[in-house]
Amino acid sequence: MINIAKTAQAFGSIIYKTKNAGKQPTAICEAFCKALENKAAKEKTTTLFDAYCKTMSKPEVANQHAARIVEDITQQSKELEKIANKILSDSGIDAKLSARVKGVDSTASKIKKKFTGFQKKGYESVKEQIYDIMFGKGTREVVGDSYGFRYILNSEKTLGRESSLKLYDSILEYQKSNPKNFTLTSFEDYYGKGIKPYGNTEIRDKFALLDYKTPSGKVKETIAAFTEKPAGYTRTNINARINGVNTEIQVGGVHTTKWGDIEHILYDMRQGKPLDMSKYTPEQKELAKKIQNAYAEVLERKNSNTADEFSQKYLNKLWDSFRQAEVKNLAEPVYPQFPQGYPEILKVENLLKLAHD
Repeated sequence: MINIAKTAQAFGSIIYKTKNAGKQPTAICEAFCKALENKAAKEKTTTLFDAYCKTMSKPEVANQHAARIVEDITQQSKELEKIANKILSDSGIDAKLSARVKGVDSTASKIKKKFTGFQKKGYESVKEQIYDIMFGKGTREVVGDSYGFRYILNSEKTLGRESSLKLYDSILEYQKSNPKNFTLTSFEDYYGKGIKPYGNTEIRDKFALLDYKTPSGKVKETIAAFTEKPAGYTRTNINARINGVNTEIQVGGVHTTKWGDIEHILYDMRQGKPLDMSKYTPEQKELAKKIQNAYAEVLERKNSNTADEFSQKYLNKLWDSFRQAEVKNLAEPVYPQFPQGYPEILKVENLLKLAHD
């Protein structure tokens, strides 16, 4: 039988000794974990890896770690926002910056979900992520967006060039000047079918030339991709590590940002997530419940692919309307006709009533 307490003690000793010797303990720990896996398979016992994941996915443990993570990121938030403002100022574009530290509940939920997923997938397929947790910033590594900021573009172009492209160049230039404290791990340009993305292939290729080092010391190439979204989601998501903090950077226009916040209700339902009504007025809560029930009904019609058809016939077209309003500098979007056969409570005019002031 594997004694979890003694195993954990031995494992910790290996990490401590190899780090103090100035060496990366990854290879030693990998062999150690592998040996445990083999031993456990023969004896049909719980491994250190299983015990670790099971413990970390417990609500009380995840909440404790989440509280510490949020406290730590909050202390760094002023410096992170300063960097975000520096990038915006250097770009020369007209845009609004909004920033946030991920809350305790959201952080704890992500920790629980990640470690539950780790255990289901098994040690071999997630070992790199486990090492990043052990040798990086602890459980903070499983939260890819502990800190986040948005650039909301007020104008499509600046001095004849697309504002988003000038902003991406500024992000790349900042990374070039601060390679140790600012690394870019992914650039994902999301767009709906037929909708103009915020980036282009030239920018994507610039991000694709980059690489970064994981907390466990492994060098990886920066992900750079265009991804078509069935429901029309159109904006850019960039993942970065800034001063050791996993940060999500979003780029979009005024219209798509407002619409994205509202359409996120439907997105969460497609993902099976509960609807958060904590910021709604009593009137908005009543409307949200009606919208939730109507959309749940649409999502249940899986045999005829109705849910996908609704995205194609309406949601994608709505995203296009908001994006076209930005491209053409329109004060108000021109909305598409609502398709027949769906609950009219799902019309954009009703969904927009859920917007926050």
